[in-house]
Amino acid sequence: MFHARQVAAHSPFAVVYLYRPGDGGLDRVAIQLANHLHRRGLRVELWLAHLDGPLAGMIDPALTVRRVCAPRWVRRLSMIAQFLPLAAMVRRHRPDVVYSAGNQSNMLVAAATLGTQTRAVGRISNPIVRPGQQGLSAWARKTRFRAIARACSMTIVMGETDRQLLAEEGPLGGRDVRLMPRPTVTRLMEQACNDRGTACCPQRPAQLLMVGRLAPQKDQATALAALAQLRGRDWRLRIVGQGPLRAQLEAQCTRLGLSDRVEFLGFVDCPHRMASLFAEADLLLQPSCWEGLAGTMIEALGCGAGVVATDCTRNIHPLLAAAGQHPPVPVGHVDGFARAIEWALAHPAPPEQLAQAVREHGLDRALDTYMRALMTVGARELPVGVALQAFP
Repeated sequence: MFHARQVAAHSPFAVVYLYRPGDGGLDRVAIQLANHLHRRGLRVELWLAHLDGPLAGMIDPALTVRRVCAPRWVRRLSMIAQFLPLAAMVRRHRPDVVYSAGNQSNMLVAAATLGTQTRAVGRISNPIVRPGQQGLSAWARKTRFRAIARACSMTIVMGETDRQLLAEEGPLGGRDVRLMPRPTVTRLMEQACNDRGTACCPQRPAQLLMVGRLAPQKDQATALAALAQLRGRDWRLRIVGQGPLRAQLEAQCTRLGLSDRVEFLGFVDCPHRMASLFAEADLLLQPSCWEGLAGTMIEALGCGAGVVATDCTRNIHPLLAAAGQHPPVPVGHVDGFARAIEWALAHPAPPEQLAQAVREHGLDRALDTYMRALMTVGARELPVGVALQAFP
C-alpha cells in the first residue's frame, strides 16, 4: 500500500497532459508519472482530452483528473481544436509546469502556456529524424522539433542523438534539453528476471515474443517473414497487441504456414501477466520502423530476455551493446533479421547482464529523476535549493 505524505509548502503545482489513456508507451509513462508525483506528495493533476482508453484503469483514483474539451475528430485536428480550451485552463488553474506526454502534444502544450508564468516541458517520444528520412523532409522535421524545444522551458529526450540535434547552437537551440532514462522496469519485472527458468536450449522450442500495436510502425510482418526462413530450429511465437493489421498478419501466418506456431494474445493490461510473458521468452523480436527508445525492449532486457531489433533508432545502440545482443538490423531487412534471430538463439547472454544494461531505467528511479527535473523547472520564484528541499 502506498502512503502519500503531506504536500510540501513550496512544492510546485504540476500538470501532466495526455491526449488519451491509450495502449502506447508514452501513455503509460505519463500516467505512471502523474501517479508517482501524487504518491510523493507533489501537487499534481492529470489533464486528458479523452477519459476512456485501455490504460484508464492505471490512473490512481486519488489523482485529480480534468478533461480538456476536445472534439472527437482525428487526433491531429483534435489537437488543434484543443488549443483555446487548454490555454484557458492554464490561465484558470495556473499550474507551475505542464508536462507533455510526447511528440504530438509538445507543440500544443508549448503554445497553450505562452504569455503565462507556466512552464512547458516537452518529451521526445519518437526519433526526431526517422531512419531513412533525408532531404527536405528531414530538415523540416528537425526544424519543427527544434522550434518547439525552443518554446519549451525544458525538453526531455531519451537518446544522445536527439539531445545533440535539439541543443545545437542557433536561434532554434533548445533552452534546456535533458537526457533522461525511460521509466520502464518495474519491481515485478525485476522479480521475474530473478525467477527465470531454464535458458533456451535445443531440446525445446525457442520461446519468442513480440509486443506492440499491430500497426505499420511496428512492422511485425518483417519478423514473421524472417521466422519463415528458420529451418534448423523449432520455435513458438506469442504476439501481444491489438490494432488494424491483425487480420492481415493472421493471413500472413496462414500463407507462410506458421499459424500452428504463432499465438495472437491481443492487448494485455495485467502487469503480472506481462512480466510473466517476458520472463518466459528467450527472445523479444522488435522489428519496428521507428521508435523513441523502444520501451518493450527495455522491459524484455529487464526481465532477462534477449532482444533482436531493427535499427529503428540510434538510441538503442548503447543498450544492445551493453546487453551483449546482436547489433541492430536494417529496418525491413528480412534476411538480416532471420540471421540475427539464429545468432541470438545460439549466443544467449546471462540474465544478470541483460538486467544490468537497463538498470537506470528502473521505474521508481527514473520517475524520481523526472520529478526532480519538474520541481526545478516549476519553481518559478523560489531558489532551486529551496524547491529541492521540499522533497529530500
